[in-house]
Amino acid sequence: MKALALAIAAMSLGASSTIAAPLACDLPEVKYMGDLQSVLSRRAVEVVNRAANLRGGTDVRLQQLVAPSADFSLGDGDVGRPLGQGVSGARALAMEMKADTFRYLGWNYIPTPVKDPCASQKVDVEFTDTRGKNVYPVTFTFRAGRVVAAEGWSRTFEAGPVEPVGN
Repeated sequence: MKALALAIAAMSLGASSTIAAPLACDLPEVKYMGDLQSVLSRRAVEVVNRAANLRGGTDVRLQQLVAPSADFSLGDGDVGRPLGQGVSGARALAMEMKADTFRYLGWNYIPTPVKDPCASQKVDVEFTDTRGKNVYPVTFTFRAGRVVAAEGWSRTFEAGPVEPVGN
């Protein structure tokens, strides 16, 4: 009976539709949250680097890192702006930010065991356009090690030296 119900459901999808199998999680084995946060943060930076350097054609690794339905957005002030989905959304994010540096914070807490690294995870990475004096804090959401969303905001900044302590 169950097999018949599955067959009917498959036929109702139509001949041109396919059922996509879930992608395998390709994350390295990690035991603690700090390691997982570091791996995913580096992966987020890799996505932005690859998307920024994409010059026509395709980048197979970028396609592996970004889900086709991944939503990318970048807000400014109090208005969020959708940038697109999948690799083209990642490319729009990278081109909009024009980042030349990145920063993410380490996990300086109690070593917390990871139950399921392939479950939904979030990391925050800050990208900086030094010349334009803009900083972009971006929250990346991963599932099975792939980016499924990235939401950021554009902020201006000022930087300068600080007098050393003890002089």
